[in-house]
Amino acid sequence: MPDIPDVGAIAKQIKARIKQIEDQLGQRERLTDELGRLREALRRLEGEARSRVSDARRRRAPATDRAAGAATAGAAKPASTRARAPRGQNKARVLEALKDGPMTASEIAKVTGIATGTVSTLLTRMARSGELAKADRGYTLPQ
Repeated sequence: MPDIPDVGAIAKQIKARIKQIEDQLGQRERLTDELGRLREALRRLEGEARSRVSDARRRRAPATDRAAGAATAGAAKPASTRARAPRGQNKARVLEALKDGPMTASEIAKVTGIATGTVSTLLTRMARSGELAKADRGYTLPQ
């Protein structure tokens, strides 16, 4: 008579493996959260450092430079010059757009109003850092 496998032992092994996988997923989630907090802290730290440097440069500008700057301040900017978005705003808008599902760079650009080239560059960087995942067509939030 052939040996019948112990179903109880097999079920116990499967349950143990499920528990291992759940623990690993929990650890990944905690690491992902910590990574996000660290990136945000770094972004703020770098932003404050840049702000301090630019403030110091403005305070040290000689009077002759200020007078020359005042003379050129009235000059018109070219019509194609766009204002820069505040630090992190484009990223936040892209992430918000992707909450609806996978999108391409051009789709995100249309939804957010951000230039397609800017969106494309941002998506590439975010995918490289693990903040986004490549989808079959475009990009998506990581699962």
